[in-house]
Amino acid sequence: MGIRKLRGYLLDRGIVHLYSIFIAGYFLLPMASGHRRLYYLLVFPAVLLLARELLAFYRGNQLSGLILLYVGYMMASLAWSSNFEAQAAIWAVGYSLALLSFIFISGYLWIQYPRQIERLLPRAVWLAAAAAVASIAVWYLNNPFPSSRLEPLGVMHHQNKGACAYGIFLVLCVYHTFARKQQTHKGLGIAVALALLALILFTQSRTALAGVSAALLVLLGYQALWVIVAGLGISFALVSVNPQDWWYRVETFSFRPGIWKQLLTEMDGHWLFGRGYLVNPRIDAYGYTFDHAHNGYLASLRDGGLVGLLLLLSVLAISVLWAIRLYRASGQRLYLALLLYGMTVILMDFDRLLVHPKELWLFFWLPIALIMASYSRPPRGFAQ
Repeated sequence: MGIRKLRGYLLDRGIVHLYSIFIAGYFLLPMASGHRRLYYLLVFPAVLLLARELLAFYRGNQLSGLILLYVGYMMASLAWSSNFEAQAAIWAVGYSLALLSFIFISGYLWIQYPRQIERLLPRAVWLAAAAAVASIAVWYLNNPFPSSRLEPLGVMHHQNKGACAYGIFLVLCVYHTFARKQQTHKGLGIAVALALLALILFTQSRTALAGVSAALLVLLGYQALWVIVAGLGISFALVSVNPQDWWYRVETFSFRPGIWKQLLTEMDGHWLFGRGYLVNPRIDAYGYTFDHAHNGYLASLRDGGLVGLLLLLSVLAISVLWAIRLYRASGQRLYLALLLYGMTVILMDFDRLLVHPKELWLFFWLPIALIMASYSRPPRGFAQ
């Protein structure tokens, strides 16, 4: 097949199919390494072939320019990393290019193929719910119920990362079931939402619960308070079943201020441009060594200084502004809810934002991509 025919196939919904396979891989593949290869072998080459269409689509888009500036600056900071290694720098640049391809193709598909994406979203939510049920069943067949912290099956085995990824599908489920104008299958939607919420609760991830709470307040208003209170109560009960684990979780959560304080202490002399993107992210605090900053904003400050942090905040400020304008123009709350979800979870955990295919792509960068593409060109035919 020639390049021209291949590009024609991709433009004729082929790229949607490849993208759908990658999204499904979050729940269907057993290992993260296989999932990454899926993106690099299928989606990334397809995005490169459609570079001309993507450049034309995003021409003049202010938010896309800011994202490129943020990524470009953070990659430039590789040059002043004290522990610079050529191989590590090459990998970092490769990861950032892959992430950019995901951001730009996600927004492009949302606008150019609205009917296909409209069908993809509920199917992805149902798949996430099925994976959640399977994860709960398999985990508690072999681990104490309900005190042990559930580790989801597949590529998202880490409790916080997995819960945050599942949380984005919970927000989508609530939107489709309760918040949009055209509501269908409410009984099925409630069942799916409960399955996703159960997984988040059993992972005992306070980070994901905080993100879900912020998003539901946007989608449901004061009615979300009942769900939030119930979720917090169940979460408290699950952790308190095991008092020893309860005190350990309280103590380790209280480590965050010390971690952040130590990170800021180590910024001395590097406030403007940061310590460089390859600096060792490990932090010594309270007599322990923590492997990351537990805050995406402070990680950008550490690596890129005030310049890097301001660029990230500029990306988020424009995203929030555009999401609010979209809401005022059409009553569309989904974009703002998804964005606040991502902004909340990186405030409480995680580290670098320019990573290879990971859960962070779903719950942080995907909302920004959708806002970026939808602000000036709302998708025709997409159900509001």
